[in-house]
Amino acid sequence: MSPDAPTHEPGRDARATAIIDMGSNSFRLVVYHWMPGGWFRLVDEIREAVRLSEGQTDGRLQPRALARAAHAADLYAAYCDAAGIDHIDAVATSAVRDATNQDEALDALSAGGRLPVRVLSEDDESRYGYLAAVNGSTVADGWFLDIGGGSLQVGRIERRHLTNSMSAALGAVRLTEAFLTGDQQSGKEAAALRKHVRKQLTTHDWIGGGGRMVGIGGAIRTLAVMEQRRAEAPFINPDGHRMTRDALGETIDLLTSLPVAERRGLQGLRSDRADIILAAALAIDEAMATAGCERLEVTAQGLREGVFFEHYLRDEVPPLLPDVRRTSVLNAGLQFEFDRRHAEQVARVALAAFDETARLGLHRGDSMEREVLWTAAMLHDVGVLVDYSAHHRHSEYLVLNTGLPGYDHHELAMIACMLRGHRKGVPSLKKVYGSLVREDDDARYLRGVALLRLSEQLERAKAGQIRELRCRLEDDELVITVGCEGDPSLPLWSGMAERQHVERAFGVTMRLESASGIEVPERPS
Repeated sequence: MSPDAPTHEPGRDARATAIIDMGSNSFRLVVYHWMPGGWFRLVDEIREAVRLSEGQTDGRLQPRALARAAHAADLYAAYCDAAGIDHIDAVATSAVRDATNQDEALDALSAGGRLPVRVLSEDDESRYGYLAAVNGSTVADGWFLDIGGGSLQVGRIERRHLTNSMSAALGAVRLTEAFLTGDQQSGKEAAALRKHVRKQLTTHDWIGGGGRMVGIGGAIRTLAVMEQRRAEAPFINPDGHRMTRDALGETIDLLTSLPVAERRGLQGLRSDRADIILAAALAIDEAMATAGCERLEVTAQGLREGVFFEHYLRDEVPPLLPDVRRTSVLNAGLQFEFDRRHAEQVARVALAAFDETARLGLHRGDSMEREVLWTAAMLHDVGVLVDYSAHHRHSEYLVLNTGLPGYDHHELAMIACMLRGHRKGVPSLKKVYGSLVREDDDARYLRGVALLRLSEQLERAKAGQIRELRCRLEDDELVITVGCEGDPSLPLWSGMAERQHVERAFGVTMRLESASGIEVPERPS
């Protein structure tokens, strides 16, 4: 079964896989429940700041760092034993890979043999970063960038395949220890760090030329959230955020102006990252500049998700989702136990109405607008899992806070507001999501809400009655003809309840009729 079209419902036969990323700065355990070829979801996450690479100036991991790492590994092993995990995949990255006392480190990390640890090569680490980036975004051609505590990876992507990659010891912990040792950094120190990063990146002549760049990993997510908090964004979620070099420069200026103790008070910044986040930001900026990219597309994915996708997509070579957006939507729907048959039927009717009104010249038939409508139609009822009476608001909340990999925040704002407006009142897009709204969005939004509301009412009984929908214009009246299976009275009667929304969105009057010619009494306005 194609993994871009998950169909399995959650059940007791789901697999539980734990991925443990033993990074140079922090250790992170994530647990995924999943069905082969079906749904998957993150069900737990544990993070521990370990600073494994702290003091690794001569290549040797230090006793105190190894003690912290061993303690975290023991805790993770105990968790996996208690939680009934089916499979554990623990991977170690730059700090262990470069350690002159690697055997000692692996003994400490194995938790007495309970955690079989794989040491990733530079190529392995880049490949998992690439899988996370491509399975968490719509990038087909461009770049991925990841920075951890010990190393930085850059990869070139062409037609969704990794064509070039590099990994260098340019991680945030290492750069901080080498260049930013004081409590507050000077411009001279920052310049020296930049020069060092630039020198290593420019040895790779394939890095350059611009294009899309996708950023993964905790440091990049942190910088995205800091920017969102500072800008008082309508919602806070790093996944789908677009970070420009100008905005990153503002964050760098802010961090440079503050001593480490005061950075800990910044919104969106974990206290254990306060001393290393500036080094990460400077390295990211240099990587973007070298690649010729002015914007970084942030995804919630990281190396551990790349490892997970190798399990989930084990029959695919390479392990890539065929359609990231479609998978995101269907996976969210299955997580929230949606009525898939009803959702797909509402989406079919909504898209038929969209295409017909575009054919008549009532709008341009924009592909983004069409995809946003499809997404909202598929997920409009997911909030029923929480409660029916306010499920439109619950749907909005669930989608915003769960996220939809492959969609940016502008698209998410449109989708979320359509979910909220698909029943009861229609909120103002600008009022709710102001800073994310662009020119002409209000018209697109009103069309989408109107067609979503109309389509759901035409499928009021959730019986899949609507088999065909055609539109024509008679002077300034939009006549919508529907072919129904069975008695058309209920669909037409319900559909007419949305007349005012359709008329407002399209600037015409609206009439519904049955293809069978059966007369249905008109609802009062």
